[in-house]
Amino acid sequence: MNLAYKELKQPFFIRQVSKSKAYCMCGRSKNLPFCDDSHLATNIQPRVLEFDSPRTIAICSCWKSQNRPFCDGTHGKLVVEPAGTGRGNR
Repeated sequence: MNLAYKELKQPFFIRQVSKSKAYCMCGRSKNLPFCDDSHLATNIQPRVLEFDSPRTIAICSCWKSQNRPFCDGTHGKLVVEPAGTGRGNR
């Protein structure tokens, strides 16, 4: 399955050391992938992840993952749009 996308985006690799952290789900944060409360103008809520011990996680930055905020590898199936066409390869 190929999806058109303006540019391929790799996930954010985060070493979460705090027990709880809020990750942006609205795309408005100026501190991606973390929530900065920009969602307050929407009905979208951040996703709070809680872990008992520090761990490294991959956070989606292409906004296409079916398991957001986690990366599920969907970015590897995206197709870069050729410059100036505005259309994706299919």
